[in-house]
Amino acid sequence: MASMYSSSLEALQLPFENLYLFDNSSLSLNASSAGVFPDPQRNHGLGFSRVGSFRSCLDDFTGKSTNLGSSMFDNVNWFNGFSNGSPGFQPIFSLDSEYSYGYSNWVIDMAKTEEGSKDLQKLLSNSTNSNMIFSWVFDFIVELMIDQSGRYLFQKLIESADETQLQMILERLLVPHNYIYYASLLKYGSCSIKKLITVLEKSPLITYVIKALSDTFEKLMMDPIGHYVIFECLDVLDSQTNDPLNIQAMKQCLELVRHEQGSVSMSGFVTRIKGPRRDQLLNLISRNSAFLAQDPTGNYVVQCVIQLQNPAMNDQIFRNLEGYYVKLSTTKTGSYVVEHCFLSSGLDRVINELLRSDRLVSVAKDRYGNYVVQTALKESKKREISLHGRLVVKLEQHFKCLQHGYGRNVLSVLRSLQ
Repeated sequence: MASMYSSSLEALQLPFENLYLFDNSSLSLNASSAGVFPDPQRNHGLGFSRVGSFRSCLDDFTGKSTNLGSSMFDNVNWFNGFSNGSPGFQPIFSLDSEYSYGYSNWVIDMAKTEEGSKDLQKLLSNSTNSNMIFSWVFDFIVELMIDQSGRYLFQKLIESADETQLQMILERLLVPHNYIYYASLLKYGSCSIKKLITVLEKSPLITYVIKALSDTFEKLMMDPIGHYVIFECLDVLDSQTNDPLNIQAMKQCLELVRHEQGSVSMSGFVTRIKGPRRDQLLNLISRNSAFLAQDPTGNYVVQCVIQLQNPAMNDQIFRNLEGYYVKLSTTKTGSYVVEHCFLSSGLDRVINELLRSDRLVSVAKDRYGNYVVQTALKESKKREISLHGRLVVKLEQHFKCLQHGYGRNVLSVLRSLQ
């Protein structure tokens, strides 16, 4: 494969010095082997014969058969930032030219191999070559960015692209379908989108990417791959640029945290968010902590906020959970939240509520509660010796009851701390 493309690459480089120099004797337009022009009648646009699973994926999302070969410069009402037909850059060949079709298909096929992609990347160091390759792959840019090897050429291409070319790429990715969203759900496509975000960090064009992501924020956050694209924005861009994403996080937070993947994603979002919206989001979670702490997935976000050790937010959480500590201690999800309270400034509140309760022994014998009592004993021994003594005395009054079942775990800790 490497040698085949190596020889083909020599033919490709001919038109780079003279746009009209082409050896027709060596490359037949109707040849079928790799390294020569494929049939110019192959589907244009995304090339249906090669897009495969991506097209099926897109049809599933849109609920209808999608014509990936249609012009993406039509119907630009959604994308108000661009005019129909971006000015300032014209492909080397007419799109109706057989040579253009042939080169485009051949270059894309080459880019989708490991060695071919590397060879094409080397050519991008020259601006003339870069413009030439851009003109050939432009109509196949989505197919390129979601391919295992093609994505590397895409990423290298956008690094060398000027502002006009980047604008053209964005228009291709956003009109008429939000391909930024679709690509973000795919393994290799998400890598390409993250690279695009990095390249556009200082460009005003980044606002269009953020708009596309914020419009599909909930779906991306519920996706095991898509949420990493959101994280890339939080890690790379400033809080003002990310504001549309932060607003969506606040709007959809309570819904997302009740979804298994959404809860994991929101926990990551909480640790990354910067700027004035951060406290607003933390406050929203803190206000609803009593409800979320009892939720099978929502409790993870409460734990995440407690671990941030924000005094104001934690104080609000501990106050909201008062009266629920005993109940939470005997549930699988709630017991984790209570244990996190022990590990922060909520130690006094929780132990005092346990001491006032007539259910302390029941908690100590519970399959989940015994872990809460064990943590209470260990942490109070290190930080609140008076509370520790009161807790020990009350538990020892029920020594016989604790000799059976999960209570034995608590007695074992009592003996180890003496």
